[in-house]
Amino acid sequence: MKKLVFIIISVFLLGLLAACGAPSSGTPLPPPEVQWGPESPAPDDTAQTNIITQPDDTTEPDEPQTPPVFFFKIGDTVVDLNENVAYIIASAGEPIGELELPSCAFDGMDRVFRYPGADLYTYPVGDNDFVYNIAFFDDTVRTAEGAIRLGSSLQAVLDAYGDDYELDSGMYTFTRGLTVLEFLVDGDTVIGITYRFLVEI
Repeated sequence: MKKLVFIIISVFLLGLLAACGAPSSGTPLPPPEVQWGPESPAPDDTAQTNIITQPDDTTEPDEPQTPPVFFFKIGDTVVDLNENVAYIIASAGEPIGELELPSCAFDGMDRVFRYPGADLYTYPVGDNDFVYNIAFFDDTVRTAEGAIRLGSSLQAVLDAYGDDYELDSGMYTFTRGLTVLEFLVDGDTVIGITYRFLVEI
């Protein structure tokens, strides 16, 4: 139990230190060009066609496409990195806690918005706050695609995300576009999960 408490506190403190790595530009960085969500637009039922085609038996079904970026979910709310946290709060509801500290890179305050199982770290631009880091602090939440949680096995991570990763001191780093998903592994057990938006400081 003491080890678990130490791990949770360590991950939280590491997140606070990460606040000093906020981007140094005075304007919000643009999000990736393609935003990936769990739902596709509904088909246009008004479109009509008089062309009748026969199925092509030689055509193989499309392979599942890999999302171009990593994203997190709070309930049914998709949380994109570098998104204005006000939109997230409007959809997911008020956080259960909030912490603020002087920004290392901006005039204003960096903020941490706590939701069940995960903390959203933001950097300020004017009156807005943009998400650049998401850190899990317990095992009640899972990654949106692979359903990986704190306590999952390394093999579960590799089964879900493949072998296209960088490994450094037990940290498995997967990159898609300007987003990163990191798993800190001790032995065969995931003890830390973090989403990051890649920015130049």
